[in-house]
Amino acid sequence: MHEFFDHTGDIGVRIRAADPAGLFEAAAAAMTDAMTSATVEPRHTDEIALEASCLDLLLVDWLSELLYRFETRAFLLARAHVDLEVTAGWHHLRARIEGEPFEADRHTLKVLVKGVTYHALEVRQDADGWTATVIFDI
Repeated sequence: MHEFFDHTGDIGVRIRAADPAGLFEAAAAAMTDAMTSATVEPRHTDEIALEASCLDLLLVDWLSELLYRFETRAFLLARAHVDLEVTAGWHHLRARIEGEPFEADRHTLKVLVKGVTYHALEVRQDADGWTATVIFDI
């Protein structure tokens, strides 16, 4: 689940999920939702592997990788299946992503996300699950 909020010149999103993997999946869906209101079909799959010293940095790397694939391969995400594990203090992400190439006549862009920022970045666990706050530079 995610909700957008206004942020000066940017778009903010708060994401909630039951567990960290679900949080990363929901964050990916939120970025796609920020970019287009069109239905994105799961026509192609790919794999992503990333690691970082903490979850918040891994979240920025994850979303930045998805944005990179959009910018360089015109790949729009339909859904992601994320596995996370921690080994020796490092957070490891392995994901299978599904989506399709951007088509201007089908995928109307709402906004063009230019980057994923560290401003107000937060990933935390509370009694109800996991929450993240991310700001997209537009």
